[in-house]
Amino acid sequence: MEVTKQQRAFYRKLYLGWLVTQEEHSATSLQKLTGMPRRTIQDTLKDMSDIGISLHFQQIEGGRHNAGFYVLESWGPIRPEWISANLPQIEQALEISTEAG
Repeated sequence: MEVTKQQRAFYRKLYLGWLVTQEEHSATSLQKLTGMPRRTIQDTLKDMSDIGISLHFQQIEGGRHNAGFYVLESWGPIRPEWISANLPQIEQALEISTEAG
């Protein structure tokens, strides 16, 4: 599957958004699950609003600095059903093999 840089960035946003809706994830847990570099994950999550996805980091009260998880507030114009139905193709395009889903 030939994927452009722009397609890969788009799929990465969809994929990380989908993972965040499946269970509580921090940048560290997403890194362990996907094998993506931490900086890539942080940049991708920061830029989700570019495609209309709204998410925030939920700090754990009383936890150490940066203890918490990401919460997806809105998919915006994205249909999460499409992501679920096309997950194998998205994982293939991103060269990711996980047990998620």
